[in-house]
Amino acid sequence: MLRQKDFKKRFGIVTGAASGIGFATAKLLAERGAGVAMVDINLEQIKQVESEIKKFGNHIMTIQADVAEEADIARIVQEALTAFGTIDFLVNNAGILEPTTFLDLEPAEWDKVIAVNLRGPYLCCRSVIPHMVQQKKGVIVNVSSQAGRSTSRLGGAHYTASKAGLLGLTRHVALEMGPHGIRVNAFCPGATLTPMVTRLRTSEQLAEVSAKIPLRRYAQPEEQASVIAFLLSEESSFITGASIDSNGGIYML
Repeated sequence: MLRQKDFKKRFGIVTGAASGIGFATAKLLAERGAGVAMVDINLEQIKQVESEIKKFGNHIMTIQADVAEEADIARIVQEALTAFGTIDFLVNNAGILEPTTFLDLEPAEWDKVIAVNLRGPYLCCRSVIPHMVQQKKGVIVNVSSQAGRSTSRLGGAHYTASKAGLLGLTRHVALEMGPHGIRVNAFCPGATLTPMVTRLRTSEQLAEVSAKIPLRRYAQPEEQASVIAFLLSEESSFITGASIDSNGGIYML
């Protein structure tokens, strides 16, 4: 069990926080005492979940933004700094997935997925890191995917490429920022029961995938959130530039 004190008086940003792994992460961090700026493009959805997290403390805020837009990122960071006075952590979780096959993949769709899944984390890191450098500490977790390690059975080539690119971005930023006391890691979740997945899979398809996983099931978002919390905590204080898997053992096959 992570120590509760790890997140007392710690403040940060979680993108894609309206549902799935992002929501589970924001909720877990709030439960453990963190102040969290919950960012999502879906204003209605993030407002619906805001009350569920605010019951854990007053240092919870929601921000509607598109992580692919530079002006939106600058606004997110400024609002978080105004509210919290500091940014101690960043979870780049926002992402989109489309199942388009390569022969049907148009440049516009490629650009859209790359913009959210790879440009977004770059912009967030670029905007947050100067403040972390000033305070000589900070932790970033980039949520990649099993697809970043291999390929995606659900998303298209653009999804796989964006998530693989995020692993490279993580390693390089970790290398440059280590001397400033900033840790940067990637998290690679496997099959997880998020709205993004259930939107694209029938119950029969979900069962078929589960049967191929050594643990014979999908992960719950809360299970994946606990790994992100570990990477943000002092329990992982000597881990940086790493890509941490949580996939039910699928890579053993």
